[in-house]
Amino acid sequence: MKEYLKIVKQPMPNHVERPFMQALGYTAKEHGFKGPFARTRFLWYRTIDHWLQVLARIMPLNGIRVKLQRMRGVKIARDVHIGPMVTFDDVYPYFVSIGRGVAISGNNFILTHTKPMVYHSEVSEAYIAPVIIEKNAWLAISVDVMPGVTIGEGSIIASGSVVTKSIPPLVFAAGAPAEVKKDLAPKLKKNYTEDEFQRILAKRKAEYGF
Repeated sequence: MKEYLKIVKQPMPNHVERPFMQALGYTAKEHGFKGPFARTRFLWYRTIDHWLQVLARIMPLNGIRVKLQRMRGVKIARDVHIGPMVTFDDVYPYFVSIGRGVAISGNNFILTHTKPMVYHSEVSEAYIAPVIIEKNAWLAISVDVMPGVTIGEGSIIASGSVVTKSIPPLVFAAGAPAEVKKDLAPKLKKNYTEDEFQRILAKRKAEYGF
């Protein structure tokens, strides 16, 4: 899907279920498709994106999974492992950024938008926001990541966790919602020079107070 939105958190309209052709026209316009055959072009690109996602989920080799997700627009650095059955946002994959050395184990959902029905508009926000998984982070099996979350460098998220808010660097987090359970910095220090390590700790303190 083409990038037409600035990659920052922004409101979205709540979802309204419409007849197919009406919904197609509305959604094509919402995704920045204009001019002749806008609905047809949108449907074509949306279909291609859908099948790239399906193939990426079931392919047996990591390299192919990474390449297919990059083709969708997911920003993936070098040396990243993506396990089977990983789903990156179906509609706004280009809002996902993954740093070097990240491991996403499998059966994970990485979401960048939420559009509740109009019925729930007063109790649940409709918005889109980027997800950033910083380098060397590790998402274990069945971790789900919600829109707007940053997972800090080197952090581990335990199996089955639901990450609803940003996680500091160099920590172990678990739960639904995920919370910091342990400081991993002392054991991960060996991976950094002293200057690099102190820079990460200073950033963690400034941004998370941890």
